[in-house]
Amino acid sequence: MTHMRSHTQERRYFIVTAVCTVLSAALYCSWPLGFWLNPMASRTGLASELGAFGQPYNWVFIWGDIVSGALLAGAVIALIRLYNLRGWARLALTLLALYGVCGALDAALPMRCLPSEQVCGPVLRDPLLILHGIFDLTGSGALIGTLGAAAVYVRVCHREWLAWIYAIGIGGTLFALISGIFYLWGGPGYWAQRYYITLS
Repeated sequence: MTHMRSHTQERRYFIVTAVCTVLSAALYCSWPLGFWLNPMASRTGLASELGAFGQPYNWVFIWGDIVSGALLAGAVIALIRLYNLRGWARLALTLLALYGVCGALDAALPMRCLPSEQVCGPVLRDPLLILHGIFDLTGSGALIGTLGAAAVYVRVCHREWLAWIYAIGIGGTLFALISGIFYLWGGPGYWAQRYYITLS
């Protein structure tokens, strides 16, 4: 009876964690809302400009990213404790949590200029833009590290999942190439960045 109750509690704990993760992903991909809430910035600017200081409904995108990061970090902590993870699995999830925290911190410091309109001036002279750059680079590095650590963990402990990891890696590479093509080719709304956001 105790074992069954423990198993039931574990299952409920896992479901709550999964729901938090899905909500985190949905909130982080809030940029399509910009086409209704802020059409001008959506057509011509970076996704992060939707949360810039003075933009209409910027609080939707700011708090969406903050709550997304908090939910992801919370889900990671819960999974690590639930399954007592160690080694590469723990590293992969920790890096994923770092990615979420970087996104939340990036959103918590709204931009005060719009790079797409070239009114920001030199990046190195603006401490806020430097911070945004640090958060973005750290988050991107953490996301790449997550995939790498997960690949090592699966190769060592769960080889039956290896095909899924390779599929995600190949898909991510193709997605990045498509994003690069759109970035070089041009087009409205910095689509390359938005493809990356949706992928991550």
